[in-house]
Amino acid sequence: MNEIIRLQVALETDAEQIRNMMVEIERDETDRWYDNDERPFIPGYDSINMQKYHMWDKKYYKIMYDDILAGVLLISYTGREHARVDRFYIEPTFQNKGIGSKVITLIEGMYPMVRLWTLDTIQKSIRNHKFYEKNGYEKIGEDEDERYYCKTISEPIKEINRFNSDEDFSNQNFIQCNMQNVDIYDVNMRDSGFTNMNLESGIYQNSNLSNTRFTNVNMSNAVLGDSNMNKIEICHVSLADAYIHDTNLGFEEQKAPLIMERCELRSSRIVDSNLQDLSICNCNIEGMKIDGILVSDLINIYKSSLKTEINKM
Repeated sequence: MNEIIRLQVALETDAEQIRNMMVEIERDETDRWYDNDERPFIPGYDSINMQKYHMWDKKYYKIMYDDILAGVLLISYTGREHARVDRFYIEPTFQNKGIGSKVITLIEGMYPMVRLWTLDTIQKSIRNHKFYEKNGYEKIGEDEDERYYCKTISEPIKEINRFNSDEDFSNQNFIQCNMQNVDIYDVNMRDSGFTNMNLESGIYQNSNLSNTRFTNVNMSNAVLGDSNMNKIEICHVSLADAYIHDTNLGFEEQKAPLIMERCELRSSRIVDSNLQDLSICNCNIEGMKIDGILVSDLINIYKSSLKTEINKM
């Protein structure tokens, strides 16, 4: 095959084109693998904003086939020696041309320090299973909907780091320890406590932090994404310039309300969000607007209308 296959970092100007391609990919996968009105679970596949979100750390790649967009690849580089393939899609007309295997080789060359690659793929796609297994991935688990794969790179690398692996640190205390630039992967940190620590610029992805407590901790510039934070409590926290987006209240059948009390939210913005049944009580709404209209004006109009109706009785 003489065609040139390249990976290019996706830019915001590419978002619409990628979205359009993902709509076609979702339709093809639905027709190919699903029936009874079922569809593949591809969060935000038809959203331009979601495509832009994937670009936040410049690891969302366009797969270019002779300068034509042929697919996308999203990498979560969660540590020095491990990374996750979060999205890997080839546009239907470019499938069965050997592009996927070439992309696997390219991305491994771009991240030579990664020793462990992980991903998951749908159970329904036998084609995907054969593809990943052909390219060195081994199945490490499965459930009703997904298969989970990993690939270990065995070739030696320079300056390889020492691992603390398969050790039980449960119920241990760590005090005044230097943990700068640590690399933590596939670790159960449930019920842990972090106190008086500098966790600046930390990245927490695909993590279970249930019942974990962060107290007097510097987490500025940190990213918490693709993680289970159900029932989390955030209190006495400065959220200046925070950006909270593409977040939900849990699984459809288990949704529970988000409760915010005594929070300083002055000059904040809520955009393109579902606020159905949202309740605001005993709050300072001075200057608050909905679609550019002052809430205080809306309340005054309502009260005036209500008073008029009462007078008519």
